Amino acid sequence: MIFYSSPPIHEFLGLLTLLPCLVQLARSDSVFIASSDYAAGAYGSGPFQSFFSVNSTPSVWNFARPLNRTDATLSSGYLFTAPRGSDTLSPGPLIYDNEGSLVWDGTSFGETLIFQVETYLGEPHILTWAGDSLASGVGSGYVSLINNQYELVARFTTNLTGITGPTYADFHESRITTKNTALMTAYQTKQMDLSSYGGPSNGYISDSVFQEINVTTGAALFTWHASEHVDPSECYNKLGSGGTSTSNAWDYFVRLYYYIAILFIPHLHKHINSIDVSEDGNFLISSRHCFTLYYINSTNGDIIWQMGGAKSDFAMGDGASYSWQHHARWITKNDTYATITVFDNAGEYGESDESNSRGLHLALNFTSMSVGLIQDFIPYNTTLSQSQGSVQLQPNGNFLVGWGFMPWASEYSPSGELLWAAQFGVVGGNYNEGYRALRFNWTGEPTAPPSMSFIHTSKNNITSVYASWNGDTRTERWELFGATDSSGSGAASLYNKTRSGFETTITVNTAGHRYSYFAVRALGSGNVPLGMSKFTNNGNGVAALVNGIWRTSLMTVAIIYAVYTT
Repeated sequence: MIFYSSPPIHEFLGLLTLLPCLVQLARSDSVFIASSDYAAGAYGSGPFQSFFSVNSTPSVWNFARPLNRTDATLSSGYLFTAPRGSDTLSPGPLIYDNEGSLVWDGTSFGETLIFQVETYLGEPHILTWAGDSLASGVGSGYVSLINNQYELVARFTTNLTGITGPTYADFHESRITTKNTALMTAYQTKQMDLSSYGGPSNGYISDSVFQEINVTTGAALFTWHASEHVDPSECYNKLGSGGTSTSNAWDYFVRLYYYIAILFIPHLHKHINSIDVSEDGNFLISSRHCFTLYYINSTNGDIIWQMGGAKSDFAMGDGASYSWQHHARWITKNDTYATITVFDNAGEYGESDESNSRGLHLALNFTSMSVGLIQDFIPYNTTLSQSQGSVQLQPNGNFLVGWGFMPWASEYSPSGELLWAAQFGVVGGNYNEGYRALRFNWTGEPTAPPSMSFIHTSKNNITSVYASWNGDTRTERWELFGATDSSGSGAASLYNKTRSGFETTITVNTAGHRYSYFAVRALGSGNVPLGMSKFTNNGNGVAALVNGIWRTSLMTVAIIYAVYTT
């Protein structure tokens, strides 16, 4: 952090009057409901929360439009999203419950776009990225498969061995197929004659690639190159002054961007931003720059049909067209009819085709080769999301939409009625964003023990115990034990309390039982013991205080000082 100048100390001390409200913001299990202060940035551009029992500072939600539970219900499951950006304190994968409380902090994996549940070997696994990002959405690293005990099961990346030209993994999309193989995107810079497009004869393109990979061996089972099937003239990202070298290769298929300060600088590499597999094994891919969904033969790579864009095989009905789109997914499909969802960005950096982005539910008629709009889903704040985004059909028929470039998620009835809308940041784009927002059923059974910290107040003999278990979804109650030594021998059960959010607070009066050591035990359905923390001497209560309130306080002081002196 750069400090340009120092203000008079009395002025800076005046800023500390803001500290109590900011510390209150960062307390455990913060969730805001229709907070105008949050929306106005009173808590900063990327509000976060902190906890006493663990060192975790995830983004905090503001439900600007809360769910009316008397009129609507939600499907069971947990929200999966991965906030990122310069104002996101802890970028990376996070799981929340439907109330907005943290369930799992996976930010140790770092910033990611891929974050979802996939079935591998018959069991649900988390799919996420771990590696070094070289630009927005590309880099060197691996996609990781994590089981429900949060243990690494496998990792894989694209295998472009023998392909000439610079290549990088593109972590915008990865899937696990019913064959237990993996799908993943990549890009390759290659030489191409661009004279017919107004460029040099010895020019360069950034070629979009996707592969099917053997998860165990890493062998490439199928490789598809956009340049071998799609002519650049079909797409909407014009060459301009690019394509003259490997460093500014022309990305005609899909373009990425990264950011310097507040300026948008094009980074001319492309990606396929979604892949889905039909029951017959063929691939549905999305090309952002061609405004097109391509249905790809999984045997020879031929395009079976293409939908949208300059050479659509389908007639697009009223409201069914899209541009700069993301996240195409099959809903139903047979020989004559299909339904899909897709996120219509309707714009990109510096271009707006519509006033706002939309989630789309579309119907495909293979007899008449036409596409009709079943329903669209309009953002709560009627804004344009210039990149990213997702649409996911829920088991109860609702639709969950993640707004990508804008740090929002919202849910809709099948008829398009907005049920709730929430934000996990104030300023979007490079500051706070999330590639997708999805919901999955998930049972977390971590092997690491629960965490506990406590603060003891000697004046009134009150001890506040803080219990949590990162990633666990089974705990219903917490039981507090006291003991005279760290072994826990002769431990006595002192109290139990219903779980509340990520971190549960148990307050006990220790005047009648001055135990030197405490531990907490997680209890599941029927009070079945699930896991127990280690016994900890109550002298750690001071450390908990420092790691909790004062850690947050010092961080807040630094933020205030930095903003003031900038």
